Amino acid sequence: MFFQTDTPPINHYFAVPMFIFWIILSLFVILLIRKKKLSRNVRIAILVVATVYAGIIFGGFPNLVMPFQQVLSTIAVRGDLTKLFPEVFAVFGGLIIMTIFFGRVLCGFVCPLGTLQELISQINFKSDVKAQEKNKFHIETSSQKASLVRRFFLLISILLASIWSIQILQIFNPNLGFWYFINFFTFTFIFPLIGLVVVSIISIFIYRPFCRYICPAGAVTSLCSRVTRRKYRRTKDCDDCGLCEKICPTQEGSTNSKKNECYYCNRCIEVCPKDAIEFSKS
Repeated sequence: MFFQTDTPPINHYFAVPMFIFWIILSLFVILLIRKKKLSRNVRIAILVVATVYAGIIFGGFPNLVMPFQQVLSTIAVRGDLTKLFPEVFAVFGGLIIMTIFFGRVLCGFVCPLGTLQELISQINFKSDVKAQEKNKFHIETSSQKASLVRRFFLLISILLASIWSIQILQIFNPNLGFWYFINFFTFTFIFPLIGLVVVSIISIFIYRPFCRYICPAGAVTSLCSRVTRRKYRRTKDCDDCGLCEKICPTQEGSTNSKKNECYYCNRCIEVCPKDAIEFSKS
């Protein structure tokens, strides 16, 4: 078999330590953000740790896409969605609650595919406005356009699963490509592996392509983060220099932005000459 015919279950031996890791790392990152201690070196170190721990050591199991994958797979075979309790819906609930309270910290610093994309983005998405303006090897798109593409993909995934029993996420979930770090001699996840490689390459030129254009978890967290009270906001010290707007890879640096595509990359913090951006309530 070259791709899985059954959706891999959420194994408790993998899930429990992973869930604990998600919670601890998310709270740690939020604490650093609130204390303004999330320097570039610290941020890179956290991204590396998350990629190695969740991606290489645990092989991407479980991941934020799996609950959506299991729901669509159950729909495809006309199965009973109630049988997905409690594990799958616990992940759903946890994802939504964490996002409402803390924004997209799970996407930004916990998901191994997200952290890998963020690390690769350092190649062409610098925290230097002048260097970024001279760089011709990156493609910028607005959050609105990216969100429309992602919602369209999610809709197509649901329709294909419910009408023709075609399970796109089961075949193409790049998170599952990390499994090859655990078992190199398996062909079960060959298509997710190809997807992981493709996403990694595209991440050089487009900021977080999977997160912003395809990920179903990203679609949900993007909606939930609209009501998040604590976000990056400008303080009274801001002199409207516009550097944060120019450097933001998701084009959400403006004052009226909902910040629903903010992954706490901290590029705006790093370029602000007045230290006029803080993590605060509305």
